Amino acid sequence: MYAVVQVGGRQYRARPGERMVVDRMTVAEGQAVELGDVRMLVAEPGDSIETAVGRPKVDGARVTATAVSHLRGPKIVVFKYKPKKRYRRTMGFRAELTELRIDEILSPGQQPADERQAPTTRRTSRRAAAASPEEGAARAVEAEVAPAEAPDETPEAAGAAGGTIKEAKAPRRRRAPASGEAAEVVGDGEGRGGDGA
Repeated sequence: MYAVVQVGGRQYRARPGERMVVDRMTVAEGQAVELGDVRMLVAEPGDSIETAVGRPKVDGARVTATAVSHLRGPKIVVFKYKPKKRYRRTMGFRAELTELRIDEILSPGQQPADERQAPTTRRTSRRAAAASPEEGAARAVEAEVAPAEAPDETPEAAGAAGGTIKEAKAPRRRRAPASGEAAEVVGDGEGRGGDGA
C-alpha cells in the first residue's frame, strides 16, 4: 500500500520505509511527524484495505514519518536581463529542504503501532495488582477516601485535579429585562457610509 500525501503545496507518493524530500519543515532531526493531508490510499495485491480516493482528502487517514535531516537543494542561477538598458542581475537560489523517512501509513480508524496495546482483561489486571501489593493497598485507600470528599468538590475542581467530570452543568441563561424595552435594531446599510444613507 502507498499513499499520495500533500506537503507544502506539492503531492508526493509515500511508501513505508522509503525516504521523501519535502520543503523545509520546522521539526528537529529525529522528531516524529504526522502528515494528515492524505489525498489517496492505493491498495496493492495482498493488502487488507481497498483503494480510497479523497474528496479532497481521505478522512481519518494519516502518514507517520521521522525527520532524518535538513539539507539544501542544488543551486539554481537566476539571471535577469533587459536589452538596451544596461540592466543585468545574477542571483543564486538554493531550496531549504527536509528529508523524511516514512514509518507507517494509517488507514481511517487505525492506530499507530506504538499506541496499539494488548487488550487488558480481568485476569491481567489481577496479576498486576498481585505483583505490587503496596500500589493495590494505596489504590484501595484512595477509593475509600474519594467518595467522602466528592460532595464538597465541584466538577470543575475535580477536572483540574485530574479526576473525571461525569456531568458538566450548562451555564445559566440571563433573563431579559422586565421593563419591556425593545432592543435597538439596525437595518441593512445604516451607518456603513454606502450610497449616502
